[in-house]
Amino acid sequence: MSRAITAVLLVAFAASSSAAETRADRQRTRRILAVGGALVVYATSEIVLKSAFTPENCTWCSVPGIDASMRSHLRWSDPELARDLSNLTGYVLAPLGTGGLLLLASRHVADEGRWMTFTDDLIAVFEAAAYSQFFVQAVKFSFGRQRPYVHYATEPLPYENDHNVSFFSGHSTLTFSIAVAAGSVATRRGYSLAPVIWGTSLALAATTAYLRVAGDRHYFTDVLTGSVFGAAAGIVIPRLTGSLPDRITVAPTTNGLQVVGSF
Repeated sequence: MSRAITAVLLVAFAASSSAAETRADRQRTRRILAVGGALVVYATSEIVLKSAFTPENCTWCSVPGIDASMRSHLRWSDPELARDLSNLTGYVLAPLGTGGLLLLASRHVADEGRWMTFTDDLIAVFEAAAYSQFFVQAVKFSFGRQRPYVHYATEPLPYENDHNVSFFSGHSTLTFSIAVAAGSVATRRGYSLAPVIWGTSLALAATTAYLRVAGDRHYFTDVLTGSVFGAAAGIVIPRLTGSLPDRITVAPTTNGLQVVGSF
């Protein structure tokens, strides 16, 4: 009798586990498609439609005292170098470094579940980054703030569609959303490298924000707003989409089930 009950329970648990895996796979696919769609829309607005949406003349042209003061203190004598470095830290080191640390941090997960866990971690980070950039783009087109290198140019510059999109900083938003989302995921997973992920990613984000001012691409209030908004996005978006992992998860392995989480 006890064997029969045990067999029934095992079959029921296996069926429940299989159904849960199917739901998780569907949710994962939907999230990947949604993020991909958001990135396509963003790329289209940046590459194809930017000239149509960006004001030719600034609608926010004045410079508050705090921005003028911070510019005079932080701007490099070679702003182009600072700009190039901000692209390196913002578009290369922050995403790749954070992704690499998340992969390394997931090393304690069984081989059968490690790549799915890593994929889910990346989805949470990509959601925060992609959806926050979508919002930033809309704000930039709406405010039409003139960039500092244009405002302080000694001679009028030939018009470019990037001249009046200073507010607020997309680089700062991107790097802080990546940092906070990745740190939140690592903490929720109970990864031993969570402090390293927090420290490294936030340092890269802060460096990127500083370099945007040093490169004369943004004012202080641009990067401050972007940093705060990016951090908030890293906290809120993965929770709204449901991609922030549970504190305890049950993952299938070849030898049964594995409980992963923080206790």
